[in-house]
This record gives sequence, structure tokens and C-alpha cells, in this order.
Amino acid sequence: MDRSLNLIKDVFQKVRDQERLSFEDGVRLFESTDILAIGRMAHQVRERMHGRHAFYARNLHLNPTNICSTRCEFCAFSRDADAPGAYTLTLDEIEQKVRDAVDRWQINEVHIVGGHNPALEFDYFLEMIRRIRQLPKEIFIKAFSASEIDFMTKQSGFSWAEVLRRLKEAGLDGMPGGGAEIFDPGVRAKICPRKISGEAWIEIHRVAHQAGIKTNATMLYGHVETNEQRVSHLMKLRELQDETQGFYAFVPLAYHPENNALRGMERTSGFLDLKVLSISRLLLDNISHIKVHGSATDLKFVQVALSFGADDVGGTNLHEKVMREAGSRAPEGLSSDDLIRCATDAGFEPCLVDSSYSLR
Repeated sequence: MDRSLNLIKDVFQKVRDQERLSFEDGVRLFESTDILAIGRMAHQVRERMHGRHAFYARNLHLNPTNICSTRCEFCAFSRDADAPGAYTLTLDEIEQKVRDAVDRWQINEVHIVGGHNPALEFDYFLEMIRRIRQLPKEIFIKAFSASEIDFMTKQSGFSWAEVLRRLKEAGLDGMPGGGAEIFDPGVRAKICPRKISGEAWIEIHRVAHQAGIKTNATMLYGHVETNEQRVSHLMKLRELQDETQGFYAFVPLAYHPENNALRGMERTSGFLDLKVLSISRLLLDNISHIKVHGSATDLKFVQVALSFGADDVGGTNLHEKVMREAGSRAPEGLSSDDLIRCATDAGFEPCLVDSSYSLR
């Protein structure tokens, strides 16, 4: 028997028996090179949970500002206020962009993330949500990473809970999972030293879940982290989900080495990308959906990912900027037809949803 397969044979038996995997099991999976065996087991779990369904959304990515005081080492999107290309959208511009997307592409969701711009007060974000909510078409509003929520507390003087309460009252439906990166403090000290800690990210999502705001979760991998740090990150997400049941989906994000301050890094391999997807499906037994981020890859990879644990092919991701400026080579301006064809050609049944996974 292949040594790599022998290393994880007992892990597969646990999966077949629907027994929860341990930290040590996760590390052994990352150490194994038998990607086909790992992927096959992840696919069995994916089919047990979702059959042949492949979920997608018609969504607009909205980035209100790229001015950011945090300036993470891996980020190619953020700018200083006086730098070339720095911008901040007015509320009128934001409202018009969403109106145009509703009219032109019939979006069912808007995804909002941006920089920590010290010139913006909390009322700017509240009014943004109110204006989008008042549009004639009902769309799912997924907005603001945990790091942005923390920024709003500093701008407003309110607690995390109060900021989230007011945003929900204004019309916020859910939160993206950005800013998680890798929870390990040593890694964060290297790649995002001015961002909130991993513990703060977890606590903000806990507070959001307690307020009835469900969220996504992410992990940025392929930079300076170890296998153990990846698994620890996934375990912390699983623990919070056990407590709150507040995560809709997990979205692994491959690090893009172009156009940022981290040096000496290379693009992740397709081998690692598939391994992260599959192992995430196996370890995160209590998070229903694993999403492959269409803005970070191409549709050929997305098709393969559907047989390696992923069940969500992402969305149309109209006007996405953050991944693109980091060097993403994904096609720009995907249509619903592109995503439908992507899923059906791979043998799956496309299902239009928003981030709550309510069928549209």
C-alpha cells in the first residue's frame, strides 16, 4: 500500500463512520500527498450533504473605499489617502451602482467590503445599508468584515454589539468572512500586524451570531503559515460553529503574491488548493457549505473543485477589486450563464441562491 495512503487510512474510516476528525487527523491529511484519496472522501461527504447541487449567486462586489489605515502586508488593494488611485465613493455613487446592477444584471445580493478610512464616520455605513435596503428589489446585503466592524466601533465609540445592532436595524442581512487570514498570532504579526487579532475576529463573529446575523468564514493560506496553523485555524472555526451555528459557509482563499509587500512567495499550486478545499470539507463537519471563490481562480478549477468537497461555485462577483488587484487571473464579469454552464458541464445541478442559501 502507498505509504501516503497508509498514513491516513484510519482517518478515512472515521469519515465513513461520520466520526469527528481530530487536530492530529487534520495535520496528517495535510502531510499526505494522496490528493485523489483525500478528494474522493471529501466528495462523498459533499454528496451526503448536498447531493449533486452546486450553488451560485448573482452578486455585485462593492468596495466603497480603498483608503485604509491597516495596510496589511499581503494586500494590494489598500492605499494611503494621498496615494495615486485612492478613492472613496459617495453614498449617491454607491446607491447608483447597486441600482444599475439590479437593472442590468438582476443581482440578488450585494457583497460590501472596503478599507478602514479614518475620514468616514459610522453614519456613512449606516446610511449606505439603509439606501440599499430601500431599493425596489429585495436583495441580500452581505457587508463588512470583522475588522471593519472593529473600525466602526473606534469611529463611533459604540461596542461591537451596538454597531452590529444598528447595522442590522438598518437592513444588514449577513457578514462576509474576510479578515480571518490565519488566526495564529505569530503569522498575523508578519502579514497583518495592524489588523485585529484572531481572537477579536472570533469574538466579533460570536457577537454577530448572537445578534442573529449569520456570517461566512475564511482562511488565507499559502504564505508563511504551517500545516499545523491551518488546522488550528479550522478547529477554532469548528468550535465557534458548535457554539453558535452562525456560519453559512467556509471560503478558503489562496494567497496571491503579486503587487504587495510580502516577498519571496509563489502562487499556490492547484494541488494545494484542492487539498485545502477537501480537508476543509472533512474537518468542518458542522459548516454546511464550502465555497470556491470564483474571483480568485478560473472556471476550470471551479469545475474540478466541485468533486473535491466544494458545493458553492461563488457568484458573478461583478466589479470585484480586492482579489483582482492582488493578481487574480479569474475572468472578469462572469454571467449567470457562465456559472450554470460551469456546474452542468461538470455534472452538477446549478441552484441560484443568496448567502443564506435560500433558493431564488
